[in-house]
Amino acid sequence: MFWDRFPIIKEEIVEFEDYLQGSLVSRQPLIQEAISDLAKSGGKRLRPALLMITAKFGEYKKEEVWLLAAALEILHMATLIHDDIIDDADLRRGSKTAQSKYGKDVAVFAGDYLFTLTFDILAGKATNEQLKQVSKVIQQICEGEIQQHQDRYNISVSYKDYFKRIKRKTALLFEGSCALGAGSAGLSKSVVRNLSHYGRYIGMAFQLVDDLFDFSKKSSGIGKPEGNDFTQGIYTLPILYSLYESDSANCLKKLLDNPVDNNQEIKEIITNNGSLDYTMSVATDYINKAKTKLKGLADHSYQEILIDLADMVVDRDY
Repeated sequence: MFWDRFPIIKEEIVEFEDYLQGSLVSRQPLIQEAISDLAKSGGKRLRPALLMITAKFGEYKKEEVWLLAAALEILHMATLIHDDIIDDADLRRGSKTAQSKYGKDVAVFAGDYLFTLTFDILAGKATNEQLKQVSKVIQQICEGEIQQHQDRYNISVSYKDYFKRIKRKTALLFEGSCALGAGSAGLSKSVVRNLSHYGRYIGMAFQLVDDLFDFSKKSSGIGKPEGNDFTQGIYTLPILYSLYESDSANCLKKLLDNPVDNNQEIKEIITNNGSLDYTMSVATDYINKAKTKLKGLADHSYQEILIDLADMVVDRDY
């Protein structure tokens, strides 16, 4: 188990898994089956874990923390289902996606159901401020996904546009997890802000490493087809760096006119021109920035977990 290396938090993560499964309930059998399949397909529960860990820096209120953690993870699951529909993905974590197994119609309703379940869990128990935080995260995730869709096949996408996009679609959910956890613990505004920024930075690094999987054999182990992004016109940092910084830009532009047939040639260019190393260096910079946000905190046993988790983001196969 992923959390075996962190015995201080492992037992709680294991217990939380049962709590999460118990929250995933629908009276409609097909929706129940679809959401249960996704929940049981794996996942490290990084976002709920970050919420729990950051809450440990102050007054830990288990009932509130678990409620928020379940809501955030269910929200994350909803975005995964909708992502798979948009990407027409067959696999997620090595298992069939909802849209592949049940069809797009059922998958849409299952994803929508999870969104409503998020707020059903929070209703009457979360504070107005917490509800606003979750709502804002959902809004920005949707904006990021729409922007990604609008930018498909656009070879003029800027670095700024790319980083703004991945912040919205990925990093803000990490940031929100840390913000909600730290906020629930009654920590000072400055500490909440530092832990929130820690979450954002590891979220940015997480997406950058995920974009590297598009060109790596590791992708098959996580259920992500190699070359899936650029064949659908989604240009991530390795592609952008090659278009703006490398001698192979003109050749790459021509190959991107037919990315499916030119899949292998595109990957060879990206692999050999330094784009992957550059992308990893940017991810590492974000990890270092995340760690600096922990330096001002008082020494705490959970601080080391956050440091280790940050390092593991850039050295992962999940």
